[in-house]
Amino acid sequence: MQQVLLALGKRMRELRAKQRFSQEAFADHCGLHRVAVGLIENGKRVPSLRTLLTISTGFGVTLSDLLRGVDKGIPAKKRHSWNDQRRRRIS
Repeated sequence: MQQVLLALGKRMRELRAKQRFSQEAFADHCGLHRVAVGLIENGKRVPSLRTLLTISTGFGVTLSDLLRGVDKGIPAKKRHSWNDQRRRRIS
């Protein structure tokens, strides 16, 4: 999980740098607290879906664009589709 949080933080920093926002300016732009944005970017806070939507809207991107590449932090053996999990429960 920590690898995914770090990858999300890296993605946020990339988007923020591209749009030339400081952490404080971006947090203000989105209506989030600066400390919360810092904790998310440093992988120390798990954002809610609502917060992720707020962040993606602040960047002017879709949620899927915000999360693009973040799942690369999950080892392949741990990635399971919903159907795989469902099949295991049924069997």
